[in-house]
Amino acid sequence: MCGRFVISSKNAFNLKYDISYNVCPSQFVPVKTQEKSQLMKWSYSPLWKKDMNLINCRYENMNEKPSFRNAKRCIIFNNGWYEWQRKDNKKIPYYHYSKTNYFAGLYNEIGCLILTRNSIDQINHIHHRQPVLLEEYEISLFLSGDNIFNSKANNDINFYRVSMDVNNPNNNNPLLIDFYET
Repeated sequence: MCGRFVISSKNAFNLKYDISYNVCPSQFVPVKTQEKSQLMKWSYSPLWKKDMNLINCRYENMNEKPSFRNAKRCIIFNNGWYEWQRKDNKKIPYYHYSKTNYFAGLYNEIGCLILTRNSIDQINHIHHRQPVLLEEYEISLFLSGDNIFNSKANNDINFYRVSMDVNNPNNNNPLLIDFYET
């Protein structure tokens, strides 16, 4: 779930970074924490197993798994994400976007990851999980410990099919989020 996403807006959280239409794990992304905003590696490892490289976590398990015991909350900026639908032994990519630009996440000194939840009915046929989305006014509440995993932001998701070019992490241009006609 959510193995690639898009950052096409400049100046999120007043940080300077490169725009990317194909953000891949281990790249640096704009993140807001309770203390500050910074660029952080999108790849989380527990401090006791630094080669684990997790990019997602089910919010339902975040308080139970030892890997996340000392993790802190963060917000990861985005302009949308890709998800692949399995159909006839093929993986068909779709671009998903909403009115909000904030994924709920976890982080430590090694990196960050995206919290996920069950997908809403409109996109469940593509993938059964989706990122936990937050409205801008919910950011400080989430960072201070409120369990906002069913924000209304999660109910307003649009999507469409995109080119298979997104499958190659070396491809990084605005054409990746263009509607693809079959």
